[in-house]
Amino acid sequence: MFDHLSVGVRDLSAARTFYDAFFAPLGCANAWAAEAELAYGPAGESRVFWLYPVSGSQVAGQGTHIAFTAGSRAAVDAAYAAALANGATSVRAAGAHPDIAPDYYGAVLLDPDGNKLEIVAGTMH
Repeated sequence: MFDHLSVGVRDLSAARTFYDAFFAPLGCANAWAAEAELAYGPAGESRVFWLYPVSGSQVAGQGTHIAFTAGSRAAVDAAYAAALANGATSVRAAGAHPDIAPDYYGAVLLDPDGNKLEIVAGTMH
């Protein structure tokens, strides 16, 4: 459905530290780095998730969130812990949330720039 996603960050170097740690448990890695952009993808091969430096008081899009697939509950837990250790704010703790779906296991957090990220193992249906 889409080719790639891009989000803004205030500090590209700090964002790289955050996203390197966040994506590692999900099997994704940095696939491209330049002075004014970073890209991540599965196994560091494809450039699916891009980061660009932006300025201003509001970096994140209001109401927007991006959900990432995790291969296991342990990967959700590891990505969630890595995100918190690198400056994220928890919105919904990692765990089972049967109120969302019977086999849903996931977490929602805000990255240091306020971008809303979800990590999901299990289906939303």
